[in-house]
Amino acid sequence: MIYTHTVFVGGIKDYAFLLNNYYSKNLSIIFILLLLILSLIGLLKKSNYLTNALLWLVMLNMNSFLYSTLTAGDYLLNQLVFFNIFFSAQPSAKPFLNDTKTAFHNMALAGIKIQICFVYFITAWFKLTDPLWLNGTAVSHIFQIPEYSSPLLLSLPFWFCLILNYATIVYQLLFPVLIWFRRFKIWFFAFGIFQHLLIALAMGLFSFGMIMIMCYILFLKYDDTEMSHGSR
Repeated sequence: MIYTHTVFVGGIKDYAFLLNNYYSKNLSIIFILLLLILSLIGLLKKSNYLTNALLWLVMLNMNSFLYSTLTAGDYLLNQLVFFNIFFSAQPSAKPFLNDTKTAFHNMALAGIKIQICFVYFITAWFKLTDPLWLNGTAVSHIFQIPEYSSPLLLSLPFWFCLILNYATIVYQLLFPVLIWFRRFKIWFFAFGIFQHLLIALAMGLFSFGMIMIMCYILFLKYDDTEMSHGSR
C-alpha cells in the first residue's frame, strides 16, 4: 500500500510532501538516486551542511510518501538525520569557524542522545499506563499476533515472557539515567542489543531493531574517560 494523495498543507511544510504532490515515476527514481548519492557523500566524509540538509529533505519526502509502511524506527531516523545536518567533517582555516562548527557538532550530538533517551522514557511511561504491561502479559500477547511472531516466539515459555515484560519496562525507565555511567553501559547495551535483535529478526520489524541498535554507537563516544580521571 502506497500513499499517493496530494497534500498541500501550506508554507514551508509543503517541502516535506514534494514527492506526494508532484509524484511521477521519474521523480521517484531521482529521489532514490539522490538518497544513494548523498549517503555515499556522507560515508566518504565529503558532506557539508547543504548536502546533509538535502539528505534530510529527501528522506523526509520518501518517508512522507511511504508513511503507511513505516515503523517507529523510521520516524526516529528522521530526527537523527535532521541532527546530522549540523555535523560537518570539513575543517576551516579560520579558528572562529572551527569553534562554531564544533559547537554545532556538540549540540547536535547531545540532541541525538537526548532524543534517544526521550524515546525510551516515553515508551516506558506509556507501558506503565497499560494494564497488560503492568500485569506482565503484554509480551506474551504480542508473541501470539501472527504478523509479529514466529515459531520461535510461540514456543517461548510464559515465565520467560513475564521476565522479558518487566525487564523491558525497567530497562526503558533506567536507560536515560544510567546510560551516562560507564559501569552500566555494557549491561544496558547487551540487553538492548538482545531485545532489538529479537524485534528485528523474530518479530519482523527489521528496520526498527537495526536503527535502535545503531543509536548505541553514539553513546560509545561519550567521554567518560575524563570523568574517571577527574575522580582520581
